[in-house]
Amino acid sequence: MKKLPFLAVVLMVMGLLPFVACTCGIVFFDSGVPVPNLLMALVIYGAVSLSFIGAVHWGLALELDRAILTSGADRADNLRLVLGVVPAFAGWIVAYLAYAWVPLAGVIGLAVLFPLVALAERGTWQRGWLPPGYMGMRWIATAVTECCLLMVLLVRAF
Repeated sequence: MKKLPFLAVVLMVMGLLPFVACTCGIVFFDSGVPVPNLLMALVIYGAVSLSFIGAVHWGLALELDRAILTSGADRADNLRLVLGVVPAFAGWIVAYLAYAWVPLAGVIGLAVLFPLVALAERGTWQRGWLPPGYMGMRWIATAVTECCLLMVLLVRAF
C-alpha cells in the first residue's frame, strides 16, 4: 500500500481553513449580525465535512481494484457503507437543529460527532481497512476542528 499523497495532506490542511476562519470571526466580532451567520456557516461546513469523511469510506467499499485486501471483505464493505452514511445523516440532523432551533446546538452536536466518527474510524484502521497515514491525518484534522468548535462554544456560551 502506498503512502498518502502529499496533495491529500495539503488539501486536508486547506479544508481546515473554513473552521479556523469562522472561529476567528466568531471570537473576534463582538456580537450582532455577522455572528449568527458565521455560526451557521461553521455548522454547515461541519456537516459537509462529516459527509466528506463518510464518502472516504464509501469510496473504499466500492473500490474495484482493492488497495487493501482483508479477510471478510463483505463484512468490511458493509461496515464501510454504514460508516459512509451515518456521519452524513448525523451532520444533516445537526445542521437542521442549528437552523430550526439555535446555531449553538449545531456547534455542540458537531463537537460531539467529530470525535465519535474519528473513534469509529480508528476501529476500522485497527482492522487494517484504511491506508497508512490516514488516521494520523484524521487525528490532526479532528483536533483542529474540535479546538475550533470548543473555542466557539466557550466564547458564545459565556
